[in-house]
Amino acid sequence: MDQILWWTEEKYPRKVYSTGDRPIKRDSTDAPDTQVVAFEFESFTATWEHRLYAGNRAESTNIGCYFYGTEGTFHMGWLDGWTFYPADEKKPTIHQDPKLDQPDDQNIPELWADFIESIRARRRPLRDIEIGHLSTNMSLLGMLSLKLGRSVHWDGEKEEIIGDPEANRLLRRPYRAPWQYPKA
Repeated sequence: MDQILWWTEEKYPRKVYSTGDRPIKRDSTDAPDTQVVAFEFESFTATWEHRLYAGNRAESTNIGCYFYGTEGTFHMGWLDGWTFYPADEKKPTIHQDPKLDQPDDQNIPELWADFIESIRARRRPLRDIEIGHLSTNMSLLGMLSLKLGRSVHWDGEKEEIIGDPEANRLLRRPYRAPWQYPKA
């Protein structure tokens, strides 16, 4: 989800709808085997798809994010770099291999160095915690919509679902005693 938020100035979707199923019962998880989530932002719609089976060759890799536009398709991979496939078949495909560190492939040394430098410079780090919070919200809203079986309208400023008390109750779970949820 963070890849969706990296390229836009928008911080959250205004409407989320999810559908999916778990027809193959292998364990006790409530995560679906297949799921499609539509995130309606102010200026665009993003679709996220998850499937454990029925892979196809339409997308050349199953991890990453595809951006479909008028000039072509851009794939931002996880461990395989990025690739741009122009809509005009006469133009060449452009690819850049990943620039990752081993053994964890996460660029951790650079991210830690940037974090320390951001403290010294009093600026936000390149990978600020806010993007993690906002992208986690997107995932949770997708699962919440799936559980409810309907769309949810999200007020990202207030972090609540508009006009839907049932859905808002699902945003939190009770704390184990003696802990309590902090009051705003």
